Amino acid sequence: MPKVNRNFLYVAVAVLLGGLASVLAVKYINQQVATRTHTAAPQKMRTVVVPVHNLKVGDVLSAKDLATRDIPVAYVPADALTPDDYESHLGQMLTTPLAQGAPISAMAMEPIANHFSDIIKPDRVAYTIDVSETNSISGLIVPGDHIDILLLLSKNSKDDIRPLLSDVLVLATGKHAKGVRSDGTEGNQGYSNLTLELTPKNAQRIGIAKKMGQLLVMLRSPDTKFPPNLGLLTASDLLGAGPRAHGGGVQFIIGGRQ
Repeated sequence: MPKVNRNFLYVAVAVLLGGLASVLAVKYINQQVATRTHTAAPQKMRTVVVPVHNLKVGDVLSAKDLATRDIPVAYVPADALTPDDYESHLGQMLTTPLAQGAPISAMAMEPIANHFSDIIKPDRVAYTIDVSETNSISGLIVPGDHIDILLLLSKNSKDDIRPLLSDVLVLATGKHAKGVRSDGTEGNQGYSNLTLELTPKNAQRIGIAKKMGQLLVMLRSPDTKFPPNLGLLTASDLLGAGPRAHGGGVQFIIGGRQ
């Protein structure tokens, strides 16, 4: 009787077991796929309005930019535009960019006023101040920003700087106003003035302050809700010479309120 090579026997058994394991694995995977395919609940879809191309901040929503698309409900914002209500938002200006094919949230737009006076609150007035390249934060202030205003006084060869108004809303830079229908003439040009939203009394204060000295502007973060901790500062204070001045400061008005 011929002698069987043990190495050959081991290889044959290993191949047989490997083939059996492969068959069982494939069978298990097919069973799992079939089970999940049959038991998964169909996704609920919702028809929404989406942009047909990317839209940027400042674009005006137009019907030619829109189409409808069915999207799973789980990915649709609660205030998404639908074929039933999108027409009421046509002509509004985008405040956030929109990606092609993504649902459009009603919060991503704001109405556009035909007249600048329409964007001023009933108990406020618009008041314009001149600014330089330096004083306008290199022209980086835009409508909708909030600023703090300081007053620089020079008297008898002595300078001092004091806070004047805090958290003031910028309505316009030059002829560019946020939320106002544009005639396209402002382009990308710079500006030499800021139009602010103030109470009538604070507009009076600014008018007097402009005659007394130079207005300085500080741009604040959108998350800042408190006035800067500033007081009267003189040249002597800055250089650390002489006693610190007390009093004589202009009252700091927070948020345009007295």
